[in-house]
Amino acid sequence: MKHLLKKFEIERLIVAAITAFTCVSMWGCMSCSDEKILDSGISIGRHFYMVDDSTIMLDFFNWETVEFYSSYIQGRDEEFRVTGYLAYLVNVNRDTVYKKIDFPENKKSESLDQVEDGLIFFFSKDDYATGDLSKASEWRFAQSGNVVKLNVVFGDIDSTDYLVDFRNENFKDKKILSLHDMNLGLEYKNRVFYAWDIAENSIARWEPTGESAWMAECNDIRWTEDGFRCLDEKNGKILMIDENKNVLDSLQTKGCGLPECFYNSLRFYGNYIGVGHQIYKMYDDGEIGDKPLFEIYFEEFTSGRTMLYPSSGDTVYYSEENIK
Repeated sequence: MKHLLKKFEIERLIVAAITAFTCVSMWGCMSCSDEKILDSGISIGRHFYMVDDSTIMLDFFNWETVEFYSSYIQGRDEEFRVTGYLAYLVNVNRDTVYKKIDFPENKKSESLDQVEDGLIFFFSKDDYATGDLSKASEWRFAQSGNVVKLNVVFGDIDSTDYLVDFRNENFKDKKILSLHDMNLGLEYKNRVFYAWDIAENSIARWEPTGESAWMAECNDIRWTEDGFRCLDEKNGKILMIDENKNVLDSLQTKGCGLPECFYNSLRFYGNYIGVGHQIYKMYDDGEIGDKPLFEIYFEEFTSGRTMLYPSSGDTVYYSEENIK
């Protein structure tokens, strides 16, 4: 009887060992060994979005470092994981957090850009490979928070001379967009433009032609039925130009030049413009503010913070410590 028990015990151990080996081989031991979280936290992203003169939205992400069994190295391995995204409306002039904003589900897997104050535009990360949109949606984060899907027109490029329509007051319920995905390191000349028909809830690639052709040389454009603005740079000067190529205002760049300040570069943030790290206000008549509202800098991606230098001369910091 003892021999039978011993034989049964050995066979049981062999079966258990085979089961464990099979589990490691097939599943990387996900069910055989618990994962261990070594560290976790919240870090600042590298984007901001304008709401008004003193309010911006900053994005953050939750992360964790996990230790787990790796069948590839036959031992323990570590992995850095992003577990979620969130954002906060904050004050640029003093350390004040207004409210937390949850990103729409799965939208952080796409590219995004601000096209108006309080409005973000989502599009596919792969679209710049072809110069055409595959999907797009709008998110009014500072208002309802709803995401509205846009109908994308594939294939055909809209070559309407919208400048003629604009002058004839036929440019109704339309906007021309030029998107900026800073993660892609795009050149800011001769970009791809999109015509957004608000009444039809549709968007299509647009190529400036005819009297509109010169707009392709603008660093950025902001064009709605209420007005046209071209943002350009020549000989070290930032120029604000109207639809008749009249210079409405100019700004002499100081300190950091555009090539060295590529992160924000020269672009519109709704009714604001970014010149390097400096953010200026643009008024309805096309004039640019005499001095920047603030400067913005980001420290290291995983452990840093956002530093704001408002015109008051103070320094404002945002990081994991003061958003909780």
